[in-house]
Amino acid sequence: MNFVAATPETDIVILTDRDREYLVRAIESAIHVRKRHQFFLWAQGQFRGVLPHEVLACIRLDKNDQLEQIEFFHGRLMDEQQQDALCHPSQGLAISLMRLCKDQGSPLLLAVAADVGGAGQAAPTELVVNFRRCALRNALVCTTDGIVGGQFAFILFDLDEGPSYRQAYFLELMLPHLQVALVRLQETGDVEIDLTFGQGKPLITDREVEILRLVQRGNSNHEIGAALGISPLTVKNHTQKIFRKLKVQNRAHAVSRCISLRVLDSMMS
Repeated sequence: MNFVAATPETDIVILTDRDREYLVRAIESAIHVRKRHQFFLWAQGQFRGVLPHEVLACIRLDKNDQLEQIEFFHGRLMDEQQQDALCHPSQGLAISLMRLCKDQGSPLLLAVAADVGGAGQAAPTELVVNFRRCALRNALVCTTDGIVGGQFAFILFDLDEGPSYRQAYFLELMLPHLQVALVRLQETGDVEIDLTFGQGKPLITDREVEILRLVQRGNSNHEIGAALGISPLTVKNHTQKIFRKLKVQNRAHAVSRCISLRVLDSMMS
């Protein structure tokens, strides 16, 4: 697998009538995205019409380069190991690609050598392993410049035709609309969650907050169990309970939701 930093501003991209039509549709419909399910439908619909892909990862860092929000949108089935390899908040493939893009330049194309014109550098072994774990073939990564309030990255996995400079140009055109839509998810909240239950007791217990903070640092179930003196199975049971309470499906979304709700502020390390 090779990667290459795309420079679409130096390559003239001529838009066809179809390109213009699909871009306008995607931009106009993005205005109405307020909730997570709306983002999913938009990403799988109008946005996918512009850039056909299988998985979209959206990442937001705060001004201190700490993870503030991470979201994944896909229509494919992924098992728990694949989700963890892709979505892990500190060691997952998506976060690793964002770091690589920040180092190498944006946009960034990743694929087998033939799909990036036979050019580029060899991807780090760890990235290649994670691509295989996730059963993914290629990626297109685009990050924003440092702005007030942090930095954003958007990653498209398994583009139908393999990543190209033309697709990198389209992703840059859509970048402001992706960014605004993602911010709305955090500002408006995509689900209503009551953080208390029964006589004002907190929905997320102190033990669950401890586990969440270790999840945020990237610890595995075994590492969390060793740190807290409980078994990995107990940790897994706690995390599943947390997922149900927060109405999420994976670790990355749980951490993102807790950051948005300021749950982790209740127990500072």
